[in-house]
Amino acid sequence: MSMLQLSNGRLRCAIAARGAELRSLQDIMVGDEYIWQRDPGVWEDSAPILFPYVGRLRGGGYLHEGRRYRLPIHGFARHGVFVVEESLAHSATLVLRESHETLDCYPFRFVLRVRFSLDAHCLHVCYRVHNPGQADLPFALGSHPGFRLPPPRSGGWTLAFSDQEEPLCYRLDGALLAREPEALPLDGGRRIALTPDLFERDALIFKHIRSRHVRLQERNGRVRLSVDTGGAPSLGLWARPGADYVCIEPWHGYDDDAGTSEELVRKPGVVLLAPGETFQTAYAVCVPPTP
Repeated sequence: MSMLQLSNGRLRCAIAARGAELRSLQDIMVGDEYIWQRDPGVWEDSAPILFPYVGRLRGGGYLHEGRRYRLPIHGFARHGVFVVEESLAHSATLVLRESHETLDCYPFRFVLRVRFSLDAHCLHVCYRVHNPGQADLPFALGSHPGFRLPPPRSGGWTLAFSDQEEPLCYRLDGALLAREPEALPLDGGRRIALTPDLFERDALIFKHIRSRHVRLQERNGRVRLSVDTGGAPSLGLWARPGADYVCIEPWHGYDDDAGTSEELVRKPGVVLLAPGETFQTAYAVCVPPTP
């Protein structure tokens, strides 16, 4: 099965087996699509899962037990073919395990489960990472959903944080993360205007985000959707400059900078999961109730 379809009468979503990637989230009642519909000329993804690393590694790789491994940006899960473990009308669970191909670049056994479920007006995405091996499992994990931006009714789009944030973020410095943060225009410490030049220097990265909720709304306050980050410690915001979408990305982990250790187990933000243990995190996308 290459594509799963879920529906609860209000919301409908589509999930690809390749990458367990969310391809569509629609409001059936009003005929609205919330997920960026992939365009190879702009951005060919819609909501990739970032595992077992988030972002870029120094030199494109890392060290583990004296051996160097290469790993592509954002890891390999986004290109992996997940197995459908359960498929119901309102929910589905997909699973990815280690293979000969993954062991060549990531020498660990793992089980990554992703469960999608719909309730009244939210899509919930839950991750469970299990370590079936005999040693600690080091990994980072992130979500990268892209949200479609239709023409606004009132002057433009903003992102609104649920808590007041420091007006600082990290940007890329060449191929890696800058070592020092820079100023960010945050209106009242809570709102970022999605201006055409906001992402000209790539993503905005918050290593330590306070807010659990991020609303995508028009300048007049009309909410299009809200993302519950699940309490993820880091957050990325990104789009191709001028494109009509924005990515709101809860992360456990982030890109290397020029001073980051090459040892995978010593990288900031990496989760070290003990043998036999399971790590769980989640995010949700909620749309306003139908009037």
